[in-house]
Amino acid sequence: MYVGNLKQWEKEIPYVPAGVAKWIEKLASYDLASLEPGRHELGDGNYMNVDVGETHPAAERTMEAHREYIDIQTVIEGDEIIGYQPIRNAGAVVEDRSASDAWFYNPRIGEDTVIRMVPGTFAVFTPADGHRCLCAPDGEGKPIKKAIMKIRIASLGKTY
Repeated sequence: MYVGNLKQWEKEIPYVPAGVAKWIEKLASYDLASLEPGRHELGDGNYMNVDVGETHPAAERTMEAHREYIDIQTVIEGDEIIGYQPIRNAGAVVEDRSASDAWFYNPRIGEDTVIRMVPGTFAVFTPADGHRCLCAPDGEGKPIKKAIMKIRIASLGKTY
């Protein structure tokens, strides 16, 4: 897991793996506010979802993880909390959506590392990283617009 800010991506790039760095640079190149909601193809099986939704209390959110993709998430409008736990701590799978490369878990919220996501913040989640997204910072649901890059691990030439 890695957290940074798109406003200083050039200073952060030397410290992330090269395969991920190029995607952070690409994310920083977009006029994110002008992107329409939906799926945007990035080539080679990689894509970016621009989602408009609402945050919820953390107790209503489950933790997710992926096996074939790395997520690079950023908030465009609004803010959220993402709870993070190493996947080895997440416990048993409570929902298997393997057809869409998503597995859901329900570990104790009190053990989450809390990541505050505001516009410009980005977070990189690998298959080793459980992430509980769209949690309301103040416990009350509010509108949010975010972009999630889905980068195929196979396109990076690595296996996990």
